[in-house]
Amino acid sequence: MLAAALTASALLPACRLTAGAQVAVRAPRWETIGSSREGRPVRAITSGRGGPRIALIAGIHGDEQEGLRHLDEIVALVRGVPRTVRLIADANPDGTAANTRTTASGVDPNRNWPAGNFRAGPRHGPRPLSEPAVAAVHRDLVDFDPALVIVLHAARSGPFVNFDGPALKLAAAFRDGAGAPWHVRPSMGYSTPGSLGTWAGVDRGTPVLTVEFARGAPREETGPPLLAGLAAILEGPLPEPVPGEFYVR
Repeated sequence: MLAAALTASALLPACRLTAGAQVAVRAPRWETIGSSREGRPVRAITSGRGGPRIALIAGIHGDEQEGLRHLDEIVALVRGVPRTVRLIADANPDGTAANTRTTASGVDPNRNWPAGNFRAGPRHGPRPLSEPAVAAVHRDLVDFDPALVIVLHAARSGPFVNFDGPALKLAAAFRDGAGAPWHVRPSMGYSTPGSLGTWAGVDRGTPVLTVEFARGAPREETGPPLLAGLAAILEGPLPEPVPGEFYVR
């Protein structure tokens, strides 16, 4: 179902007005950047041009699909912004298919990154990037080298924005765009060894925003604030990091 939606969205033409005439503009095409342990594709598109470059991952835990259901709307949004956006649809397609947090092998895909605090274990994997889908997304991020990473999650205590690295002002910009009851939560309240945020935000110093929807919220409560929050970041200049805003967990 998701694959069909991705294919359909890639074929939808876009139009813009130029000198009074309507000109068809082909939408960016989804590309396969890897596959999951069970052979499901990991897909991504690049839209726009110019910097700073932004990477956006619509899903990583398979039982947190609040962001994935707005994938077509996100595609439409990023096609109109004045910078390069790399959109990765789903970093855990096996988990999404099974509606489980983990991959097909029982590994949390947000504990399998090569962060300095990675700890091997049944739920983290025997080594960093042992999960094929996580390894594919990792390669893609390294190649794309974004100035900001945004990842969509969901939590029972949502909605809020968590951040890693020098991203406090970016988190505040998303919150202000999304509106109440969205708020910034600097700490998740527990350790996250081997997480994407630790690898990219703490170890590499790249700002990371973790967007946490209210788990199970209806789409009319998730779509408008998501798009407004993203637009507040994507359509304007990225704020400069502020000394002291770097959060390490």
